[in-house]
Amino acid sequence: MPHRVHFRIPRRATAVWMLAMLAVLPGAAMADNDSCPAPGQWFKDGALTPPETLLATAARQEVVMLGERHDEKAHHRWQLHTLAGLHAHRSDMVIGLEMLPREAQPVLDAWVAGELDEEAFVRRSNWNEVWGIDAELYLPILHFARMQQVPLVALNIQPALRQRLAREGWQAVASSERHAITAPDAATPAYRERLTQIFQHHLAPEEEERTEKEAQQGKAQDSNHAALETFIQAQLAWDRAMADGLATAAQNGSLAVGLMGYGHVIYGDGVPHQLQDLGISRQMALLPLAINDCQPPDASLADGIYILE
Repeated sequence: MPHRVHFRIPRRATAVWMLAMLAVLPGAAMADNDSCPAPGQWFKDGALTPPETLLATAARQEVVMLGERHDEKAHHRWQLHTLAGLHAHRSDMVIGLEMLPREAQPVLDAWVAGELDEEAFVRRSNWNEVWGIDAELYLPILHFARMQQVPLVALNIQPALRQRLAREGWQAVASSERHAITAPDAATPAYRERLTQIFQHHLAPEEEERTEKEAQQGKAQDSNHAALETFIQAQLAWDRAMADGLATAAQNGSLAVGLMGYGHVIYGDGVPHQLQDLGISRQMALLPLAINDCQPPDASLADGIYILE
């Protein structure tokens, strides 16, 4: 599912660029040493933290983000357990989903109301078309929301809108056509650098061939710069849409919990950065992580890190 540079970002692009982001994260195996971080432990600010302390702190926020690797079953299992822990502290919880665009909100409402079975939900939400990752991975979370009557909120926007905003600019798109979402804050230098690396890593083979031909004509530099800017602006639109959805969900005092890919969450960039710009300072980003050494996880990755098997 590579990004194409002419420049259309695939509907499932999160899975692609998020996987590239994971290249900077620790690996999967844990060393056999009693002093190593162990599965089931939480770390905050680089220090081992009791789960009851971590979850109580998270429950006092306005927004909590639960990062995921979309196709990783263990990540969704962790999300479900964490949602249950947060709900025990805050029954006034709302769950936001990166997986679906705003147009799917009526379907989410019908699901929580018990009006749809699984097959009808997947079909009516166009899940396979707009997201494409196996819905079975998410159904336990969706059932939890229905059993506990926790509202589900569609955080995303359609890829066509994202591309229009990236290409034409926010002023060129009427507020009513962009769900009244405001323009994003500029990317931090570090975020731009990571996005640039992802863009370069996923340059399509045919685009590389075209670039080589254009280089002979002196056009490649300008073409690549424009495509890179479109890519970065599309990612910022993606981040802003989700931040806007979470901020709106938290307006009435509810705890808004967003499920989204790692790449939108790590290092305080992406959605956390846009939330700050929207005035949401009480926020936490939580991640599940496997480790390959006996060092505590990198505290700069997220506000809380859970160790997986």
